[in-house]
Amino acid sequence: MVEAPSAWVLLKRAREQIYTLPPEFPGFRAGLALYLGGAWYLGRVEVEGFRPQVDLPEGVGGLAEKELASLLGHRRFVPFEEGEGRYPIRLVEEGPLGAGLALEDPFRSRIWVREGRLALIERHLPEGSFRIHLETWKEAEDRLLPHRFLLVHRDPQGRLDRVERFRDEYAPVGPYWLPVEREVAVEGRGLEAMVLRLENLEVKA
Repeated sequence: MVEAPSAWVLLKRAREQIYTLPPEFPGFRAGLALYLGGAWYLGRVEVEGFRPQVDLPEGVGGLAEKELASLLGHRRFVPFEEGEGRYPIRLVEEGPLGAGLALEDPFRSRIWVREGRLALIERHLPEGSFRIHLETWKEAEDRLLPHRFLLVHRDPQGRLDRVERFRDEYAPVGPYWLPVEREVAVEGRGLEAMVLRLENLEVKA
């Protein structure tokens, strides 16, 4: 009889399947195109390590910088034992979404692992909660990158606030897999769309 892995091991294995950039990642330069509010804005971005600095017209640069910081921050390598693995983890349910794991962390996180991959992440914040539904993945050599996912936001009372649909594209640049496009559609008090596109990426020496 084969013993099932513990909740801690199950989450560790799923996390380690995801592609990350090394701590010493030098950053890159690239042309930048942002679609927002029916118009395209053109500029450049310079990333020092994991910190992007965007050159775009005033009023839209902050949004592009925020999205790029999120893209890069989620690709930054953190040993599992220093992140989610610091907290007690227990199996709380099993079903169509996979194995539901509860973390005793500050965000009261719940994470579902299905067929060895992350399927759903739920976290609680003072301003409300959110769930990330990870729908499709793309292969990056022997690792995986999230491709399509939904982000569902709720207010502190649990009422639906807004839904964001993401599509991220990556490409190999030198020894790294780097983001080349992010598309976001936001359903809230209307429908908004944003596209962030990187071109002619050059990794820093």
